[in-house]
Order: sequence, then structure tokens, then C-alpha cells
Amino acid sequence: MMFYKILAAAFLFLTPLFGLALVKLFGLERFKINFADLALPVLMFEIVMVSQKFFVHSYLPHYLIVLALVAIGVVYWLFRKDGEHFSYRRFFKFFWRLSFIFSFFFYLAVVIAVFVF
Repeated sequence: MMFYKILAAAFLFLTPLFGLALVKLFGLERFKINFADLALPVLMFEIVMVSQKFFVHSYLPHYLIVLALVAIGVVYWLFRKDGEHFSYRRFFKFFWRLSFIFSFFFYLAVVIAVFVF
């Protein structure tokens, strides 16, 4: 069981490195894709898998509530900043990048909970 805990903690650092390696390897900078864009789906998968492995219930509903609140916050911020020129492209890009930050901290909280409980 300790191996899985160490592996879960290692994924905390390996996931962004994996995204960065893919961006550099395929030259995705020219398409304005950064490592967070590629690492987010992997982080989502890791949150679900680690929470199912170590806890009675998955943290997926909690995670989806956090993402929904992030989406509401982004829409509110975009309308407050410039309500007449709302762009879906700008929303999705901002939401995706902000979701990476929240997902990283959510996964960090899951890993800390794995080691504490």
C-alpha cells in the first residue's frame, strides 16, 4: 500500500513534466498550447483513480462541484470585466487554464489526505 502512496505523490510532479515534455517534443507552442492544457486531463484521471483506490467514495462529485464553481466564477468575471464582448474562445481558454490550477491543488489535497488517513 505504501508503494501506491509514493506513486500518487510522484504523479504530482510527473504529470506537469509529462505535459511539458509533450509540448516541447511536438512543438505545440506554435499552436499556443502549454503544458497545463495537456496535463489537465491526466490530473482529472489521477484524482478519480487515487480517490477510488484509497477512500470509500470517489472525490469526483466534489471535484465536479469545484469545476462548476470555477466556471461560474469565470463567467462572472468575464461579464463584469467586459460584458458586451463575451467570447466563448476566451472563456474556454481561461476556464481550462484556471481548472488546471484548481485541479493541481485538489490533487495535492487528495495526496495529503492519502498520507494523513
